[in-house]
Amino acid sequence: MNHNVGSLDRTVRLALGALLVVIGIGAFAGAVPLGPLPPTLGAALAVVFGAVFLVTGYRQACPLYLPFGIDTSDT
Repeated sequence: MNHNVGSLDRTVRLALGALLVVIGIGAFAGAVPLGPLPPTLGAALAVVFGAVFLVTGYRQACPLYLPFGIDTSDT
């Protein structure tokens, strides 16, 4: 897959992904309440979405950008 994630997009994805993973782990431990969601569901969603952001930021490729023709890459 070609790169379609630029440097600013990548930085935001990596930061947001790391934050979501930490929040999810904190929610699993019971230290972070996630509102009306059941604790395990909210924690799992936070970890999964965080991991997706981390992977797409690391690989600089987002499969959801392809159908819409979005390309934020610098080149």
